[in-house]
Amino acid sequence: MIQLSVIIVSYNVKYFLRQCLQSVARAMEGLSVEVWVVDNASIDGSVEMVREEFPWVKVIANPVNLGFAKANNQGIRLSQGQYVLLLNPDTIVQEDTFREVLRFMNDHPEAGAVGVKIIDGQGRFSPDSRRDLPSAWNIFCKISGLYKLFPQSKIFGRYHLTYLPENEVTAVPVLLGAFMCMSRSVLDQVGLLDERFFMYAEDIDLCYRILQAGYTNYYLPTTQIIHFKGESTKSRSLNYVLTFYKASLQFIQKHYRGWKRWPAAFLYQMGILSAALLSGAKRVFQRVYLPLLEVGALYGLGLALLSFWQDFSGKSFYPVYEVWGILAYAVTFVLSHLLFLNYAPPYRIRRVVGAVLIGFLAIALVSYLVPPINVSRFMVLGLAIGAVPVSLVLRALDNWLRKGRLYLTGELSHRVLVIAEPSQFARIRKLLFEEIRYPAEFVGFVSPRSHKESVGTPAQLPYLLDKYAPDELIFCNASLTSQEIISLMMRYFYKKLSFKIIPPYADYLIGPQSILVSRNSLRLYLRLHQPEVLFQKKVFDLAASVALLLAYPVTFWIYHEPWAALRSLVGVLLGRYHFVSYSEFPSEEMPLLKEGVLTTDLLREHYPHTFSVDLMYAHRYSVLLDWKILLMGLPHLGTLHSR
Repeated sequence: MIQLSVIIVSYNVKYFLRQCLQSVARAMEGLSVEVWVVDNASIDGSVEMVREEFPWVKVIANPVNLGFAKANNQGIRLSQGQYVLLLNPDTIVQEDTFREVLRFMNDHPEAGAVGVKIIDGQGRFSPDSRRDLPSAWNIFCKISGLYKLFPQSKIFGRYHLTYLPENEVTAVPVLLGAFMCMSRSVLDQVGLLDERFFMYAEDIDLCYRILQAGYTNYYLPTTQIIHFKGESTKSRSLNYVLTFYKASLQFIQKHYRGWKRWPAAFLYQMGILSAALLSGAKRVFQRVYLPLLEVGALYGLGLALLSFWQDFSGKSFYPVYEVWGILAYAVTFVLSHLLFLNYAPPYRIRRVVGAVLIGFLAIALVSYLVPPINVSRFMVLGLAIGAVPVSLVLRALDNWLRKGRLYLTGELSHRVLVIAEPSQFARIRKLLFEEIRYPAEFVGFVSPRSHKESVGTPAQLPYLLDKYAPDELIFCNASLTSQEIISLMMRYFYKKLSFKIIPPYADYLIGPQSILVSRNSLRLYLRLHQPEVLFQKKVFDLAASVALLLAYPVTFWIYHEPWAALRSLVGVLLGRYHFVSYSEFPSEEMPLLKEGVLTTDLLREHYPHTFSVDLMYAHRYSVLLDWKILLMGLPHLGTLHSR
């Protein structure tokens, strides 16, 4: 008799799925377990990988994406286990997880569903491990942030039940669908997942129906799992927030009536609006706060210089100059920084100085050509000299806000400590620094047992972390058990370390929402696969080509071959070419692009550790990246590739 059926729904998470199945294989030892992977039309080779590397796994390959609920139901209907476990592919289970859950359910026949303690990819306890049912008050506390201000309050902390102890078995209303184990007899009684929920809230709906049937849902913290939350759904995006709120609203509309329904529905709709507004405001603020701060700082510096010069020289200035003249100088320097991409880290001293120099020359040229506004050469020169330290200090402060360290420019050295068996040292060193070319400073190996090539053992980690101050710990899953990895992550998360895992005998490195792979593999989740991102690229091509064509009569001299550059600009305007495209012929997994008048080869000098600039470009694409490449290659327009 099969004790447990594990159902995993997968969508374009090949690397995470492989790691999940490896942990499942360890956890099912000594138990009667069947595993079903239901693939929702992945294009990353997930199905082929499972069939080749895990022949004991039963695979359902859907030709289209059916959604989470419907795909899970496919696996549940074909499975035969006494208990059914819904498991996300971006998880790692401990070796004792299945055994602990089955033991608990056998001892508690009243248990309708059981969830475990969930740890996120940074080693922190995930509050999503247990939740309350949606209500108007809970939603208000969530939206307003009161649950964060008063986490121990039974009044304000009910949304995530933050007032409950993390390490005590507790009856809770809602469990997370990333790990939810149920008795088949319970599912036969209450029904399967509601397929009207395409994604999210189907776990809330199922938990609610289990409670309505008279069973109890339990949170079981005696075993843990890692959940790299939302790797397949991009949980940090606005789209995730809106989709989750809409699905929760669907739950409210399905189950609640009268006074319980309308306040909750209204607050969920307010939550959708608030999430959109806050996300948009946050994005706008992140982009404009530094330019606005720099305008203010330069304007203040200009007023100080003006006051000094008036006292020193006895010269007076018109009030309009004191306001608009100095403001125009400050705005000119900021526009120059925008052209040099000085508002996007990593910052470079030479780019900051270059932008200030160009701003100074622009102001001096305009003042020379229009004598009435040539008020004071001292003010122009003094502001230009003062703009350099002001700009560098502001960027140092921005780096401090982003990274927690005060440094002027460039990127911090990323220090890495690797925990692995001595037998894995050579393989890991080759993988990290020859194949992946990991841009990090290698501190050393930590070995489970004393070894001459290691800097210490896991028992010495407190001392090693203080001595070497690493930014990241990398665990080798062939050397440590999942339980040991989870335990170390939970123990040292307060150090604000990042964590990554090298799965057994794999050629890639996995962390929260990131996958670093060798040159023989491909990185997942390329931004250029997204239609809205491709649209941004087309808009950039159109806008930049129009601007450069309008400026051509006075800028033709900057091109090495002016007529070839003109033909290229017209070709981009007509949609025949992109400004930037791949340097090599793309593989099947890469999004298709038109031929480019410039290629990603121009990035090689700036990203020497990247084995494929094409892959990096597709993964990190932004309009700013296109603009950066265009600035670097502008003089060569029309000459890099003959037409």
